[in-house]
Amino acid sequence: MTPKAFKSTLLVLILLIMTFLVGCAPPTVIEITDNTFYQLQQEVEDVKNSQVANAAPLEMKFITEKLQNAKRAKANGDVREEARLTQQIRADIEIARLRAEVNRLNQSLLEKRDELSAARVYLQQLESQLP
Repeated sequence: MTPKAFKSTLLVLILLIMTFLVGCAPPTVIEITDNTFYQLQQEVEDVKNSQVANAAPLEMKFITEKLQNAKRAKANGDVREEARLTQQIRADIEIARLRAEVNRLNQSLLEKRDELSAARVYLQQLESQLP
């Protein structure tokens, strides 16, 4: 298996595991107060203004759409829907953060691979100079 295929497979596996864990998590009750939506909105803004937004654009799109739906639910007084969306958004934020971390680790791995390749080339040059 090539390093690129391994990296892709690892990324897909991590995302599948995270999706499975989030999907199988026991339902928790989120207490919705007047400030819950505004706190959630601030959490989303913090993520949008971080490196996470660049690393996980698809997740950010889902988060933004769900935040708009949560805003509608709040306006309609649908506390149950607001709680459900709040929980999903917080899970999506965690997935986006994990995606960013995976991307960072992949970048580090690629840099190490490049360093190793350069070291091998240098070693071959030195070996060719030996009598």
